[in-house]
Amino acid sequence: MVQNAAYNIPGHFNPDNLQVTFRNKSDYEMRLAYWLFSMMGKPALVKAGGLATTWALRIGLPVKGLIRNTVYRHFCGGETVHEAKEVVQKLSSACVQTVLDYAAEAQDTEDGFDAVHDEVLRNIQLARSTEGLSCISVKLTGIGHNAILEKLHQGQKLSSDERKAFTQTAVRLDNICKAAAEAGVTVYIDAEESWLQRPIDELAEEMMRRYNKQRAVVFNTLQMYRTDRVAYLKSCLKHFKKEPVTLGIKIVRGAYIEKEQQRAREQGYPSPVFTKKEDTDRSFNKAIDLCLENLHRLELCAATHNEKSIKYLTERIQQDSISDHKQRIHFSQLYGMSDNLTFNLADAGYNTSKYLPYGEVATAMPYLLRRAEENTSIAGQMGRELALLQMEMHRRNL
Repeated sequence: MVQNAAYNIPGHFNPDNLQVTFRNKSDYEMRLAYWLFSMMGKPALVKAGGLATTWALRIGLPVKGLIRNTVYRHFCGGETVHEAKEVVQKLSSACVQTVLDYAAEAQDTEDGFDAVHDEVLRNIQLARSTEGLSCISVKLTGIGHNAILEKLHQGQKLSSDERKAFTQTAVRLDNICKAAAEAGVTVYIDAEESWLQRPIDELAEEMMRRYNKQRAVVFNTLQMYRTDRVAYLKSCLKHFKKEPVTLGIKIVRGAYIEKEQQRAREQGYPSPVFTKKEDTDRSFNKAIDLCLENLHRLELCAATHNEKSIKYLTERIQQDSISDHKQRIHFSQLYGMSDNLTFNLADAGYNTSKYLPYGEVATAMPYLLRRAEENTSIAGQMGRELALLQMEMHRRNL
């Protein structure tokens, strides 16, 4: 790694350095990755395979071992946090931090929400003694009811039971953020569909007011494929201007584009997301610009697999000589994806992490299937992954 120690300015980011990208991957892992990305390059196969897998798990067919040793092994840290810890340590040895993500979807009971809350709290305590485990990801839909979030977003009145349930959701989130503040851990609050997002934004802002006094403990996630997120970011910067708060802003492109567009068509309202990729790219880079202009009062996490956006941000860091970039600017990619970005960013001296999901195979399958479908829709993503794998396999004579 090359770095200017005097000014803490990182070295040159080279996403084509295969030795850095794959130096921690065995020959078996290379072959598995190549097979998986070959399959994921066929959207119809991904969709059919996802439906078949869900059906097989539901009726108890013995497919869990196959899933665990293929797609699960590549994209997840394991079924338990102790299995995930081995991956955390491996990433840490490459100077890559971990954002631990308990992949327990489809919870819809108070007991289920409490179980997720308790698991996240245990993970925060684990992070105290685990090098490289610095961040926790939290989905509000994992600790609270979708239907209540949707009613609040629409401005509908809640029943007394619903108010009580939402209060409990807020308490769970507060417990998590408070524990993270005390443990020196960062909390990334995930974004959801547009029709659930307003109460999530409000809760995230309240948590930032409570816990982001000295540093950004809590980050809110902005999906920049939404047409209103640049305006939302400007609004946040404006109304937090006189408050003693370090904003935590995580920017992503977005995860539900087809779902958002379909719902807008069916219900007859304007699509809340851009229809052209170029508009999303401009929105994402505009958010980078706004955050850099206000870097003295916020921390930025650029969670993206887009090489151009990453190069744009790394070049700005160098051009502007941002000496405290490791404290103020974070990069992140999904575990199992875009290793050429993650490991070469870390090698050049940037603050970089992997989003690492873990959880029991059956309960984590909705997460995996959504990720697989997202990745097949990213223009050029599978081709890029396969090309890099082919070059490295050729170099290794595999």
